[in-house]
Amino acid sequence: MENYIGKKLKELRAKSGITQKELAKHLGCTEIMISRYELGVSQISIQQLEKIAKVFKTQIAAFFDGSTIGASVPHSFKNAFVFDLDDTLVDGRLFCGETIARVITNVNPSVNFDAVVQLHESIRGMTIEDLYIHILTELGIKADVKQLLKHDHSIQEENIDKMKLFDGVVDILEFLKRNNKKLYVCTNRSKDLMTKVFEASQILPYFDEVISCVDSGYKKPNPYCLIDLIKRSGMPANEFIYFGDSEIDSQFAQNAEIDHIIFDQYLNNKNLFKKLVNMFLENQINGEK
Repeated sequence: MENYIGKKLKELRAKSGITQKELAKHLGCTEIMISRYELGVSQISIQQLEKIAKVFKTQIAAFFDGSTIGASVPHSFKNAFVFDLDDTLVDGRLFCGETIARVITNVNPSVNFDAVVQLHESIRGMTIEDLYIHILTELGIKADVKQLLKHDHSIQEENIDKMKLFDGVVDILEFLKRNNKKLYVCTNRSKDLMTKVFEASQILPYFDEVISCVDSGYKKPNPYCLIDLIKRSGMPANEFIYFGDSEIDSQFAQNAEIDHIIFDQYLNNKNLFKKLVNMFLENQINGEK
């Protein structure tokens, strides 16, 4: 991540015709530090990135192209942090893809296992039912989706320990709790399997509430569950921020009219939470702009 941001900084500086010395003067640091930033040796803080963005008349998001899918710029003090679960807090992409491939190839052995996994890799944010419908349609296969879902459910139950937390998740949750923040999960995963994931990872005590949009009958991007959560919390909507991994998550937060950050863990060696989100969270918790 530091290398990527450093290269982006160097690219913007060269395009603007600003020397390292001139940029250092704007930032109140040394020319050597600018060189370290561009080489990826030193990490650039959010505060410095904000100053750099002003110098180049751009947005902070410009430094994360290819690392984040999208984001709304958080604009107020945050007291409530809402997270998606799969591929945001928990690394389950390969496991879920292989589970779907096992289920479908069990029904139709002529289907290529790896082709199913690859199809799953190209999809983000769908419910498990919609995933099956989409993949079956793409493959031109007819099957009883309800029976497939039952088989999928049993496989996931037996192998739930394969759903591992991403690096840095516990540190983030600990940090937020120490700062008396409200933490929630709002996901399309069913409550029973979600509970088993929490039991396996032992992170349930961090959360004030976990919500299954599917079980509530309002799957994302329908904002009902998020709007209902905000109303019940008694806090203003501008104190909420949502973290997810897909365009559907982005639409979900936008439909509820709250700030959001959307990112792809798999483009960032699965440690984006530790390196990127931690910077955003610390900035927002301290109420800095």
